[in-house]
Amino acid sequence: FLDREDCARSVVYTFPHLTIQEFVAALAQFLIPQSGDILKLLTEAHSATDDRFGVFLRFVAGLSSPLSTWGLTEFLGPFPHQTICRVIDWVNEEVKRQAGNTWSDVGKRSFLNTLHYLFESHNPALAQKALESV
Repeated sequence: FLDREDCARSVVYTFPHLTIQEFVAALAQFLIPQSGDILKLLTEAHSATDDRFGVFLRFVAGLSSPLSTWGLTEFLGPFPHQTICRVIDWVNEEVKRQAGNTWSDVGKRSFLNTLHYLFESHNPALAQKALESV
């Protein structure tokens, strides 16, 4: 799962595959509630123009769903309700914001990515609420 590299001053752990690293980074947002302002992190990650955080954001959205995390909660305990609510609120607001920004190819791509987050959330009520205005 992790590769260990001993350096002169410290130990560095690396992941054999980037997708595993992105999943663990997303999981950390739920397991370490003091990790900072998740709304700011999600907004900054989504604003990257090269989509380098796209998979990470999809994992975060997916981890907001009890359907996706039921197997993990057995080992890790329940995910913080406040973090889940913040992620759901962010996805909702981002869908509404991006829906009005589809006049360019970049805007269309960004909206499509946002719809991926909505899909990964596995939340029909959120999808209905977010897409009402579209």
